[in-house]
Amino acid sequence: MNVKGSVVKLDKLDKELLQQLQDNFPVEKRPWSDLGKMLGISEEEVLSRIQQLSAEGVIRKLRTILDAKKLNTCSSTLMAMKVPEDKMEGVVNVVNEYMSVTHNYRREHDYNLWFTVTTCGSKDLGSTVEEIIRRTGIPERDILDLPTTTVFKIDVRFKFTNGGLKAMNGNSNGNSNGNSILSNADAINKAIIHSTQERIPLVDEPFAEIAKEMGISQDEVIARLKELISVGVIKRLGISVNQRKIGIVANAVVAWKVPQEQVKRVGSMLSAYREITHCYERVTVPGKWECNLFTVIHSYNRESVEETARKMSEAVGISHYLVMFSNEQFKRTSVMHPY
Repeated sequence: MNVKGSVVKLDKLDKELLQQLQDNFPVEKRPWSDLGKMLGISEEEVLSRIQQLSAEGVIRKLRTILDAKKLNTCSSTLMAMKVPEDKMEGVVNVVNEYMSVTHNYRREHDYNLWFTVTTCGSKDLGSTVEEIIRRTGIPERDILDLPTTTVFKIDVRFKFTNGGLKAMNGNSNGNSNGNSILSNADAINKAIIHSTQERIPLVDEPFAEIAKEMGISQDEVIARLKELISVGVIKRLGISVNQRKIGIVANAVVAWKVPQEQVKRVGSMLSAYREITHCYERVTVPGKWECNLFTVIHSYNRESVEETARKMSEAVGISHYLVMFSNEQFKRTSVMHPY
């Protein structure tokens, strides 16, 4: 692995390791040993490479990824504002203060600031949005508030092996009793979820540290995590990757105007594309904003994003769409569920 400028050059083992860390992280006492056996290298080399990839910024964190649909504890909206350039810094500073704001980007559109607001538990989405609007001072005529109505896909993973990097299709458990299991979860399960969605340590026995924090055995932590995975509350354990560190520097929201009777069909078709990491249906604002389906595409350059959007347009039969590239990232964090 070599670093040239801000992009990290990955060797074959780095790529194989990152793939496993995203998709198949072992929930075992010594997960690095299991990964080493898969890749034909030692446990020590696995952990050393992972720690180096983390130090270089390729790996953001290792954590549990929860199934928001089954948790049903959060509400979300996408906000857009027309912000004068001389006010941009002040508005961004206000917006970024809020823990409920997880993503905030400057995008190439008249609405030039786009950010997501997600509230969980007892926090009210509407009052949070009203407060942000009031504090930024942007007039309501220059604001869009586009709540989520349907989530078709959330899966920010990339394919490192077999030629090229593309976001992988999501996997989900077929069990439907995850929500009832979680509603009846004891304090220990909730504490494990709270701890592991923040970060899993990159040490010899990561679950031993969590067990010590919980005051229970490592075996019990592992058993509880496996149960939460089996019922679908936890989708998987895996890493989040800083795609810019591996050369994926183009990011665009593609907004589609889809007839209501076709939304389910088009949303399902777009979600099947590996290049798509997010796909949502959102409300429209008649006279101001008519696009109701939002997708996110990541790639190495603008041209490939535009070409991907064009091919998707032809495939789904929708010609009205907007490609809005991000040209500045102001904030990017993860939703923290209230456990």
